[in-house]
Amino acid sequence: MEDFHFKSYQKHQDHYCAFSKDGEQKNHANSWFETDTVDYWRHKRMYQTIDPILNSYPNSCWITIGDGRYGTDARYIQEKGLDVLATDISDLLLKESKQKGFIQKFEKQNAESLTFKDNQFDFAFCKEAYHHFPRPMISLYELLRVSKKGVILVEPNDEYISQTIPSILFSFIKNVVKRILGKKIIIHDFEETGNYVFTISQREIVKVALGMNLKTIAFKGINDKYCEGVEFERLFAKSKLFRCIKRWITLFDLLTKLKLRQPSLLTAIIFKEAPSNDTIQKLKEVGYLVQDLPKNPYI
Repeated sequence: MEDFHFKSYQKHQDHYCAFSKDGEQKNHANSWFETDTVDYWRHKRMYQTIDPILNSYPNSCWITIGDGRYGTDARYIQEKGLDVLATDISDLLLKESKQKGFIQKFEKQNAESLTFKDNQFDFAFCKEAYHHFPRPMISLYELLRVSKKGVILVEPNDEYISQTIPSILFSFIKNVVKRILGKKIIIHDFEETGNYVFTISQREIVKVALGMNLKTIAFKGINDKYCEGVEFERLFAKSKLFRCIKRWITLFDLLTKLKLRQPSLLTAIIFKEAPSNDTIQKLKEVGYLVQDLPKNPYI
């Protein structure tokens, strides 16, 4: 068990080989460059949750973490006119992306042991990669170390934390129906790349911020649904997959509003420097919950 994380690092690096220009999944990988697919629409919804920060800090310097899918996270920030460095534990696809002119800068970096100086970047952005790390909490403190203004995560939300009584009853009924239908009930999830899906929660992020005596955090939940084939499905109003996913999201949004379930994804912002009132207002306008945390009275 002492070297499990090293095995995890290697397995995740090897995972990208199938998606390289000569790999068996190259057609799948090429779809990540497309901006007119249903899958791009899904990811754009997630990216748009950071727009208030991008707009509030137009001259900021960013780093993306776990951005090995051709640096698509960095590409979104880059298109907004900001300085950004794409990083991942594998630079195989990042090299190809740079050659295509898709991204401007990249480095091979392990999120759990970054080589950068303290406060080297204004913001660190990690989208759907944190849950792949074998020791994610170490990586979170690394992101906080190298960022000056804040860290942003967009990750699967832990549905078992901060449940309401209605959501507990709804979950119980849902599991009973699954048992009757012979479907598997998944509480702990693992992915093919060998990682445990390390979901995040508001409570967990609050404790991290409080432990470091940080003052301000912000959260925004967002619902999403993946259906096989969305990578190749063109985005148009009559697309069956597009309509199917929108129906699922509408249902999830309703259940979330009724407090019967948690949002499937959570965007969490940990500010190291207090945001301006204008930034806070922009966050609230798009549905963020902005919290001021109590100050440690003994420091």
